[in-house]
Amino acid sequence: MNSKHKLNAFTLAEVLITLGIIGVVAAVSMPILIQNVNERVNAEREANIAFKINQAMEKMRALGLLNASYGTTEAFVDELQNHLKIAKRCDSAHIAECWPTSTVIDTTGEEYDVSDAKTGKDLQFKDRTTNNVGIVLADGAALILNYDQNAPTFDVGDAISASKDAVGGKFYTTNLTAGLAYVTDVNGRKGPNSQEEGKRNDIRSFNGAKFGTGCAGVKTNNGTCVFQVQSAGYVNCADTSGEDYSYCSPTPSGRTNDYWAGAKKACESMDMKLPTFDELVNLMKNETWDSKSLNYYWSSTEYSYNPIDYASVVSGNGRNTGGENKSSSVREVVCVGK
Repeated sequence: MNSKHKLNAFTLAEVLITLGIIGVVAAVSMPILIQNVNERVNAEREANIAFKINQAMEKMRALGLLNASYGTTEAFVDELQNHLKIAKRCDSAHIAECWPTSTVIDTTGEEYDVSDAKTGKDLQFKDRTTNNVGIVLADGAALILNYDQNAPTFDVGDAISASKDAVGGKFYTTNLTAGLAYVTDVNGRKGPNSQEEGKRNDIRSFNGAKFGTGCAGVKTNNGTCVFQVQSAGYVNCADTSGEDYSYCSPTPSGRTNDYWAGAKKACESMDMKLPTFDELVNLMKNETWDSKSLNYYWSSTEYSYNPIDYASVVSGNGRNTGGENKSSSVREVVCVGK
C-alpha cells in the first residue's frame, strides 16, 4: 500500500512576520524592563544609605549622644563620623567637592549649581539657616546633609516606620533621624543626575531635603514666588544705633513704630523682599491675585511726599494706588523672591 505524507512548515513570510512582532514587543518592553531594574537597584542603594545612617545614630543614642547638644550641622557630623565610616568631608564653602557632578537638575527641571547648596535654605528648608556639610561614605555614596536638633521628633523608642520619601517602602526613618535631612546621589556620575518632580530620579531625598531654595508661598503664572505675611510687626526707626535700623532706609521716617520697615524686615527674614511699586502693581493684576480684597499692601517704594515718611501702597485688585504713613499698622505685607 502506498501512503503519502504531507509535511507542514512555516513559510518565509510567516517567519519574518513573527520575528517582526517579537522585535516590536522587545523594543517596547525592554526600555521599561531596564528602567524597572535600574529603579530597583537605586532603591536598594537608597535604603542601604538610610540603614547605615540609622545604625550610626542608634549607636549615638545608646551612648547618650543625641542630647540636643548640636547647634550646627558641623558639630553633629563631628560626632557622627565617629560612628559612620566617612571617607571624605566637605564644609559649605567646598560642598561640591563631595558631590559626583558640579551641577544637577533640581525639582523644577532647572540646572542647579551644587556649590550653591550651602545652607538648609538651599535644600528648601526656609527656616534652616545652619550650614550644610558634604560627606562621602566609605562605599562612595555622596550626601549633602543638614541637621536641626529642634526638628519635631517621635517618641523615643517608637517603632521604625517607612519614610514618606520611600521607594517601595524600603527606606526608613525614626525619631533618631527626625532632625537630619539630606540629598544623596545613588548612582554617582551616571545620569540623569536629577531630582525633577514626577520622574524616576537618581538623586534621592531624605526627610524632605531637595536642591533649590524652593518657594515658601505660591508661584504666579509668570513664575514669581509670592508669600503673604500674616504678622510683620514694626521697627524702631528713631534709634539710629538699633540692629534693625538698616530696614528704615533709604529715607528713615524717624518713627518708633515704623511698620513699613517691619514689612521689609519680615521679607528679608525669609530671604525674600518687599516688592517695588511697579512689581506690586503687576503682581496684584496677576490672575493669581485677582480675587484679593481691596486692602492695601506695602511696596518698597517711598511715596513722593514732604517730609518723606510715606510709602507707596497698592490695593489687592491692583486698580488703586496711593501713599501711606510708614507708621500705619493696617497695611498688609506680601513678599516676593529676590
